[in-house]
Amino acid sequence: MGIKEKILKFIERLGEKTIEVSERPISRIPKTLTLQERLQLLKKLQEEVSQEREEKYEKELEEIVEWRKRELEESFTHRFSEFMLRHFRGPVESFTKSLKGLDYDLVRANIKMSKEQFVALMLGVSIFTAIFAFLMGVLLLMPADISLMLGILGFIGGFLYMRNYPRIVWRRRVVEVEKALPYVLRHMASLLSAGVGIAEAMVSVANADYGPISEEFDLMIRDMHGGTSFEDALMRFEERMASENVSRVVKQILRATKFGGNLADILYKLAEDFSFEYRMKLVEYIQKVNGVAFVYMFITIIMPTLFVVAILAASLMTRALVMPVQGLAVILLFGFPAISTLVVFMIKRSEPR
Repeated sequence: MGIKEKILKFIERLGEKTIEVSERPISRIPKTLTLQERLQLLKKLQEEVSQEREEKYEKELEEIVEWRKRELEESFTHRFSEFMLRHFRGPVESFTKSLKGLDYDLVRANIKMSKEQFVALMLGVSIFTAIFAFLMGVLLLMPADISLMLGILGFIGGFLYMRNYPRIVWRRRVVEVEKALPYVLRHMASLLSAGVGIAEAMVSVANADYGPISEEFDLMIRDMHGGTSFEDALMRFEERMASENVSRVVKQILRATKFGGNLADILYKLAEDFSFEYRMKLVEYIQKVNGVAFVYMFITIIMPTLFVVAILAASLMTRALVMPVQGLAVILLFGFPAISTLVVFMIKRSEPR
């Protein structure tokens, strides 16, 4: 065997090893090729392998970035609830079994969490409030038993608040739905007058920016796409809201679609009725605020002044302070402002919705 044949055989073995490592079939290098052609083909195969590795690395990197992006898009509450669920699954499952009606409350509040996730969030918030209350007691130099009691009360308070949180959110959603209802009815009535169908009008409201009522219409559209009838979707909407105004609208729509009638005129009439009722409530509210304004001014300005004057007069008559300075400061800084805040809260609660 000559030197030329040995070199060719060595290069052929080297090519076979390289191709074997790169998982390329040997049949892609025909033995009929010359040495120079084999070297060129081998170089090309190596470039293809390197390119594939780079593409695979870039794809993995894109997947990691996309996963991280989805993770960051999730709210902190979802991530926190998942953390609590992973580390306290036993207590979470025990509490979940004991809570009745939580699923219904979450659906009405449109809180996109499972029952277990929300219970995990409840426990997390309760633990946080307990620790915060205990540390406040320690920082205020309270006895250990009082600080511990504050921690227990903090846990109970946090748990009760989170248990009622879906109902609080639901009430806010009902208020927002009732506020936007006249505008939504006019929106639908104008589309129906133009010849658009009721389903298309509902889709238009769902795509508009009317707040929670657009979300509710989107839920109805999803229910109908899932096979629910138009009547059942409206009844579910009425059940979720549990509002007298919403119930009137649903009944009028179902009556018009079942027995016939000009639905556009009916919706216009309902919108006018709701607007008129709101204006009447607003007039009553203004009259009530005018009456409460004097009480608020008396509590915030006149009453503290009279209180200070009375304390000074009594101290001059007895030639001694009838009230410690610390107590007077607490009443002036916290007592009267608390009463004023309560009055403002009552006024806000009576605002027409």
